[in-house]
Amino acid sequence: MREFDPLGPEAEMHVYEGEIGVVGHMGRRDGVGGHGRAVLSVLEIGDQQLRHIVVPDRLATHLHAGQRSRVLVGQGLSHGLITRPFVAAVEVQGRKYKIDRVLLTAALKTLVYSTLAVPLFGAIAWPLGVLACLGIAAWYVSDYLDLRRF
Repeated sequence: MREFDPLGPEAEMHVYEGEIGVVGHMGRRDGVGGHGRAVLSVLEIGDQQLRHIVVPDRLATHLHAGQRSRVLVGQGLSHGLITRPFVAAVEVQGRKYKIDRVLLTAALKTLVYSTLAVPLFGAIAWPLGVLACLGIAAWYVSDYLDLRRF
């Protein structure tokens, strides 16, 4: 069984497919308006072990051991250094369930990362600051498109 490496080649959104083996809980965070999430110690799907992965409550209810599933996992721009890998979508028995508020979240994350990157790279040369901002935006647009195609 291979372990998921957050810094490995699966650094962007990746689809894992197979029978769910283990769904281990580690911790839980409550969100506003029923948008809580769990941090799983392990999610075993097919021959993959995804460790310390965030699963929104509305998607966690569809992950059960023994079910054949497809799971879309994202890393975020930090590749797991600042944010944890997260389950963005689940397909079970032909039905797809996805996270919501993706565009708003992507726009906010682009803004936050850009406020850090633009001054840093812009101090060297302003075109580098602009390129950094465009690269960050492109990353989140790619994630959004992956979610839409799932």
